[in-house]
Amino acid sequence: MKRLTATVRASEGIAIGRAFVVERGEVVAEPPQGSVEQEQQRFEEALRSSVEQIDALTAVNDVFAAHLEMVQDDMLRESVEAYIGDGASATEAVRRACDDIVAMFEGLDDEYLRERADDVKDVCSRLVANLVGDVRNPFEGLRDGDIIVDNLLTPSDMALVALDKVAGFVTREGGATAHVCIIARNHSIAAVVGLHEVLDCVKQGDLLVVDGGEGVVIVEPDEQTLAEYRMRRDRYAEVRERESASSHERIYDGERFIPVMANAGNVDEVRRAISLGADGIGLFRSEFLYMESAEEPSEEQQYEAYAAAAAACGELPLTIRTLDVGGDKAISWLPFPKEDNPFLGWRAIRVSLELRDMFRRQLRAILRASTAGRVRVMFPMITSVEELREAKLLLDECRVELDMQGIPFAEKVEVGVMIETPAAVFIAPALAAECDFFSIGTNDLTQYVMAADRGNAKVASLCDPYAAAVVEAVRQTIVAAEQSDTECCMCGEFASDSAATQLLIDCGLREFSVNISSVGKIKHRLQEILSK
Repeated sequence: MKRLTATVRASEGIAIGRAFVVERGEVVAEPPQGSVEQEQQRFEEALRSSVEQIDALTAVNDVFAAHLEMVQDDMLRESVEAYIGDGASATEAVRRACDDIVAMFEGLDDEYLRERADDVKDVCSRLVANLVGDVRNPFEGLRDGDIIVDNLLTPSDMALVALDKVAGFVTREGGATAHVCIIARNHSIAAVVGLHEVLDCVKQGDLLVVDGGEGVVIVEPDEQTLAEYRMRRDRYAEVRERESASSHERIYDGERFIPVMANAGNVDEVRRAISLGADGIGLFRSEFLYMESAEEPSEEQQYEAYAAAAAACGELPLTIRTLDVGGDKAISWLPFPKEDNPFLGWRAIRVSLELRDMFRRQLRAILRASTAGRVRVMFPMITSVEELREAKLLLDECRVELDMQGIPFAEKVEVGVMIETPAAVFIAPALAAECDFFSIGTNDLTQYVMAADRGNAKVASLCDPYAAAVVEAVRQTIVAAEQSDTECCMCGEFASDSAATQLLIDCGLREFSVNISSVGKIKHRLQEILSK
């Protein structure tokens, strides 16, 4: 018996089954098969085939829309063509271009955006497969109740997997927002990712226990361990059934409705969240449009994405956070200065207020999308009343422009701010007088209050949302909101922690925006607390 432990929580649940270790043929590096022009032609043919395949997949699953943009992206094409021009084969050129783009994504601090590197790998793997003619299904032979074990499972892989047969997933690479984790959570399949030694320890057909909640995989468990985990699996199934029953409930504190909304990073996630019972979208991260493009997305592209998300919400709110990049989250087409302290540098609203034309295009797109649903706009990283007023002024100017052009938009679009700096906490009463709602971003607020970089393992213990100073900052924000009759939500990771729900209710929080997979769990926990 061998016990393996990962540090990433992927998808809760307990699975017991035989290992289906995915066997992939390794593509050997090849020299150019012809002239530069011939290699360019091979690449173009593989590109066309890939576009056709991904386009067909997009009709079934919206997640592939981002892949379609990537495979047609000028940055990828130009990088591949440059490597071919330097003498590389088409296959090798795709690999090198992939490595370059992946390195850019993996250098980002934001976990969600960092893990989009997996999407790049997926697109490039498809290109390579089309170049070498490898179109086999690596999941043939999957049996009922198997646990899939692989280096990495991409969206293209998941499109080939018969999910009704799968008991669990275990991968060597990946993080909590990887596509396999999203699929696993939505289908209540246990998963552990980022288990670096798994392929060295597991062989085809081994009996495995997968504990997704603890990030544990046990290889060939003894009888006592097996019996213990069978009992845990049954208990977990009972809990999940109760939580699932709560996911579509409306939660009330007496007469007051307590919405449990969801955080989403693209339109597909919005649809998924609403289908799972979320009371709206409390955080829609608009930066995915900017990060996945070789140039600034046009107003029309943004409008289409925002309108689709608003339509998916119906009458429920869609809260669009304006562009939150800079310093720690770079954009390939937008040069950022080198900064010694990027978290304290040029980011979020500071970027938008300086690049006003770009900001106007985003605000116009958001206003136009407001005709498709209940759209709200939220400004990140606000540290002064002046910043908020300046952003609101630009929003008003965009309203005037659209009105003069005869372009429709909703009469009322609520305006909110992220409370994620000590400065915002201190001036919360003044901010409340200028906006319609707050959303507390505990991820950044915690690191700023505690002066501890959340990405630095040396000070990880300090970057704790339960710290007394952070809790007091949260409480002060909620009090300021209540005194001015301003809505106050929390969209940081702390809101998704069911162990913190009682504490947050005691602080006065009455609006949550959580990870999609946590909607049912937090609603169930609120029911437990409020029924006492």
